[in-house]
Amino acid sequence: MSAGPDPQVDLQQIEQARRQINRLAEEIAQLSETELTPPEYYGEFLQRVMAAIQAPAGAVWVRTPQGNLQLQYQINMRQVGLEGEEKRATHGELLRQAALKGQPTMVMPHSSVGEGEGTAPAPGNPTDFVILIAPILYDKQVAGVVEIWQDPRRHAEAQRGFLQFIIRMAGLAAGYTRNHQLRQMVGQQQVWVQLEAFAKQIHSSLNPTEVAYLIANEARRLVEADRISVAVREGGRPHVRAISGADVVEKRSNLVQLMRALFEKVMQWGEKLVYTGTKDDALPPAVLKALDNYLAESNSKLLIVVPLRDDREGESKRPPRSALMMECFEPNAAVEQMAAKLEVVGRHATGALYNSVEYHRIPMRFVWLPLAKVQEGLGGKAKAIWTLILVGLGALIAAMILVPYPLKMDANGTLLPIERRWVYAPVPGTVRDIPAGLKSGSIVTTDTELLRMFDTELEKEIRQLMQEIDFADRIIKAHNPQGKEAEGGDQKSIIEAKATLFFKSPQLQALKLRTQSTEVPGEFSVKSPVNGIILTADFREMLIGRYVKPNEPLLRVGRADAKNPKLSEWEIELKIPQKHIGHVLDALKKNPKGELDVDLLLKTLPTSVFKGKLTKAKIAQQANPNNQDQANPEAVVMAWVRISGKDIPQELNVPLNRLFAGTEVHTRIRCGNRAMGYALFYGVWEFIYENIVFMF
Repeated sequence: MSAGPDPQVDLQQIEQARRQINRLAEEIAQLSETELTPPEYYGEFLQRVMAAIQAPAGAVWVRTPQGNLQLQYQINMRQVGLEGEEKRATHGELLRQAALKGQPTMVMPHSSVGEGEGTAPAPGNPTDFVILIAPILYDKQVAGVVEIWQDPRRHAEAQRGFLQFIIRMAGLAAGYTRNHQLRQMVGQQQVWVQLEAFAKQIHSSLNPTEVAYLIANEARRLVEADRISVAVREGGRPHVRAISGADVVEKRSNLVQLMRALFEKVMQWGEKLVYTGTKDDALPPAVLKALDNYLAESNSKLLIVVPLRDDREGESKRPPRSALMMECFEPNAAVEQMAAKLEVVGRHATGALYNSVEYHRIPMRFVWLPLAKVQEGLGGKAKAIWTLILVGLGALIAAMILVPYPLKMDANGTLLPIERRWVYAPVPGTVRDIPAGLKSGSIVTTDTELLRMFDTELEKEIRQLMQEIDFADRIIKAHNPQGKEAEGGDQKSIIEAKATLFFKSPQLQALKLRTQSTEVPGEFSVKSPVNGIILTADFREMLIGRYVKPNEPLLRVGRADAKNPKLSEWEIELKIPQKHIGHVLDALKKNPKGELDVDLLLKTLPTSVFKGKLTKAKIAQQANPNNQDQANPEAVVMAWVRISGKDIPQELNVPLNRLFAGTEVHTRIRCGNRAMGYALFYGVWEFIYENIVFMF
């Protein structure tokens, strides 16, 4: 027979296990007095509890302010068999009932502990392990739950002992919770102090970038996050202004570009975005896509984006002016707690960012800031305004007197060929016909028929001469039919007839040549004196049937090649008002070159200014009434402006395709520099002098 178990060895093992459990319990008691964070504490707590009772898995659940249980720490929880939606729902209902009742519970494998409420599943244990649950009580309220999965093969007495041990350890955890709450109360006092300092600091500047960096770096410390980023909308798109821990925001980096895109979509959405490791399919597609792109670049496990809309933006339909982004790569604190801190920080940051951006949008701050300092130094707004008015008037008067400014004289003119001829009738007559197709701008050559006229007096004169010549010719043929010499009285008649032919025939030819008569007696032509183009407009209706005298101009022909125009063949005929001619002549005397620049504005091209030249030789020496302008009949002095020459830049030449005879041109003759006040208001000064000063 073999020997039985040694009782001495069993006692030693039991004593050793008891000491180990006591040591672990003492360690948990010591941990409960430390200032560890809840994740750190419950991690150490759960490891020692499981080691003491040799449990395969365990978890600690903490109750949130909303009353929900949140997993604080777990060990091997995935190995207990909670896969599947139904099992998780049954287990969750078990935890909810345990939190509501606040009583320790031991649930056997695959068993239920009651009926479900409504459509909720019945609370129970869907796993192959025994579940031991002990509540963490603080002020008679359940602050959390300790859950241990134990091997079902252990003896029932041992399971009850394990539950008692867990209850005792949950009491130590309650002590930690009490101490932690007290520390939190003290910490909240410190937080309020920190928030006050934070608010004072971020409102101490009006530079958007500086404010954004202060918010990012200080908020990171207050919220206890890994990274805080600030975006500010400028115009239509947001820009990342600050990232905590980064001295400079590299706008071209891929991370910043994706961050900016996420900010933009969330600000357009207008709601807070919270990502805790799982994506919410209910998010807008644009926000979800931007979030996916950003998470592919960032390793954030917790991400919150909060749009910051100031109360002053309440009626605006545009996106909020700014936004905050909080990121954690390994979050330790509760999400709700960090989100609450971020909300508080955001409320303080909203006004600071809005004020800084509004201040930054003020145009010409470099002007207004010195003015504000001057206003303060002068002793008030009213004094500052009066001082500025007086200084402005003084500066304006000084500028009007001391600053030189070009003096320009206005004059209107017409674009015409340099060589132009009026066409007159050789004798009085009535215009009968004008060749078809002849109109203003028609190209003509020398001796081109322009008009066909008729005169009865000319007809009578021609017919009289023709009759006399015909009668003399008949006399000669009648008295000398055979070419013989006449005798007696006939000789005298023949001599008189020959004299008539000798004198009257050349006279008739000269008359026809002078009047450019046709074969029809009394009808004659008016022809062009030169090669060129017809300048007169609408002459057909004006001349047909009209009786004209030789001193009346009929048509005007200018010598110009219409097919191959040249600037050298054209000039501008000006009508300078007599009140301006004095300034023009004075400027010509002072100009060493003896000519003035003339700015030209063609009515056919009113958006471009061209250049011309005016000399004294091209100014008439007398003033003539301006009969063509009934609205302004003041006398004018005729002048002619040159528009071609090497001294005129090519880009300021009148375009060749704008050389139309009769084109109206508005000009300004540059008469040198004068005092700005006189150059701008010389008309006012002359009116005052003429009508007021001169009268006295």
